[in-house]
Amino acid sequence: MNMKFQSVFRLFLLLCCFAVSGRAQQAAPEKAETPKPGSIKGRVIGDDGQPLANIPVIAVPFGRSAARRQGPGAPAAMPSQTVTDEEGNFELANLAPASYSISASIPGYVAPLPEAIEGEDGAFNNLYRIGETANITLVKGGVITGKVHNANGEVLTGVGVTAIRIGNLNGEADELSAARGFGRSWRTDDRGVYRIYGLMPGTYIIQAGQMGQGRGPGASLSPFAQDAPTYYPSSARDAAIPLPVRPGDELSGIDIRYRADKGHSVGGKVVIAQTAKAANQASAQTNNNDFAAEIRLSVAGTDSVAATTIQTDRSQTSGFAFYNIPDGEYEISARRGGSAGESDSVSESRHISVRGADVSGIQLGLTPLALLSGKVVVERAAVNSAAACPSPRRSFTEEILLTVHHDETTGKSRQGNPQRPVAPLASGEFSIRNLEAGRWRLSVRLPDENWYVRSINAATPTPAPTARKSATATSAIPNIGRTGASLKAGEKLTGVTVTIAEGAAGLKGSLSDTSKGKQQIHLIPAEKENADDVLRYAQTNTTGEGAFQFRHIAPGRYLLLAKPAKEDSVKLSWDAAQRAALRKEAEAIGNLVELGACQRRDDFKLNR
Repeated sequence: MNMKFQSVFRLFLLLCCFAVSGRAQQAAPEKAETPKPGSIKGRVIGDDGQPLANIPVIAVPFGRSAARRQGPGAPAAMPSQTVTDEEGNFELANLAPASYSISASIPGYVAPLPEAIEGEDGAFNNLYRIGETANITLVKGGVITGKVHNANGEVLTGVGVTAIRIGNLNGEADELSAARGFGRSWRTDDRGVYRIYGLMPGTYIIQAGQMGQGRGPGASLSPFAQDAPTYYPSSARDAAIPLPVRPGDELSGIDIRYRADKGHSVGGKVVIAQTAKAANQASAQTNNNDFAAEIRLSVAGTDSVAATTIQTDRSQTSGFAFYNIPDGEYEISARRGGSAGESDSVSESRHISVRGADVSGIQLGLTPLALLSGKVVVERAAVNSAAACPSPRRSFTEEILLTVHHDETTGKSRQGNPQRPVAPLASGEFSIRNLEAGRWRLSVRLPDENWYVRSINAATPTPAPTARKSATATSAIPNIGRTGASLKAGEKLTGVTVTIAEGAAGLKGSLSDTSKGKQQIHLIPAEKENADDVLRYAQTNTTGEGAFQFRHIAPGRYLLLAKPAKEDSVKLSWDAAQRAALRKEAEAIGNLVELGACQRRDDFKLNR
């Protein structure tokens, strides 16, 4: 997977989605029902296995549509909070159907990142639904402490010190380093001492001084306000010494000799392109006070944000400025977030070089972002049919999560943040906003192992008024699942239908030969008629023991193929030529498996 979080969330990665022609019958439309509130139970313990009492626990609905009320009289999926009892047990009650992120907090302690699940987006590994159990372990966070002094050895009071997480314990960038940005901050006391605690495991660099602030309105009165930051032990950022921090570690003596180098300013103006102006008219933004753009300055070649600021008007006399910027290479971009999400806009990222002087006159032109919306339809199997799989709980449409990401392999997202998943309403309606121009793939996270994705289609094209009657019958339905959705700047693609069917199969297996390390396992439809059904393809990586797993598989016949694992998340099956190459190679090897509706097979041996 792309460790730089290129796809988002790997927020943005394609999950295992599959489709098949109608094996399950579509039941008659159900009457609208008011979802009944439920609960999620669990327990919080320390790393010694002992229960933690009186610990706050909070459940937050995942997905931007989740917190909206589902209908008249229906409960809204809102954050819910409770505390643990003497045995560390808790129950979050009166929850509306949704996917929830469950967290517990105690000063100085952290919850380790959940272990990755092969074939699934790591951002979803810590989600729970009504009726499930959440067991949380909190461990002592890491600590970094030391002193800040000047060139004469005199300690400095009131210097801001920040621990910036740049990656995991091996120094490799991961989701958390991209999402957390600056990390945790503190200030030196009257002894010149700082102590930053509660750090997640990972690799950090230590920054003394605040970048991006100092001479604008409300600037700090600190004597260090106009200085460029100094990095441990006494250097610019590119020479900073990285510090690995494990759970419970306390790194002491991390002293910084403050350089007091004067920084430079970086300034310019955010403007709205003509196409964006047209999109903004619907928002009735007619005065400068309605305009707010966030400008982000990042260290070139990384996902690390150096500083952010806001431009709150678009007049010819105003703009934005960063201060105290040290020499270096940077990327700068802007994003506007108005009250109407569909009219949000973003600029191209520009590379700038700061070398011994201020940089001014930067112009960042905003172009509008696109929207994709539609409806999720769950086709429930008829009672006593082969696709009516037994299930320990009833799953709800609101528990489904939808994500999108580019399938292009070149360039970098201008937004700087992964796309957040979206949960459909009880009616199935969903909207995914703030999409840049390009081709997007829609991914579906299913709450029920008996469900699979049958199809993802756009609305049927409307024939031209001059077309013959037969044109209506022969108009093809755009297959978004196969081709992706190509969006222009500001385009609103509506009428997308995601059809979910019951009767999914599951497959677990292992490699017969594990001597070649981690492999990428491809699941390929064996039927010729499904050769171009991208939703029938899937890929996952093996574990250290050579094991692999596929879920939410449409019933049918499949070929399996093992290839050397790659870090990127781009699916080979998205490209027609590579799809054909995969099939040809898999057919030559002949690893064939047939899966019926609701079948779970866990003993497949894959020969290379």
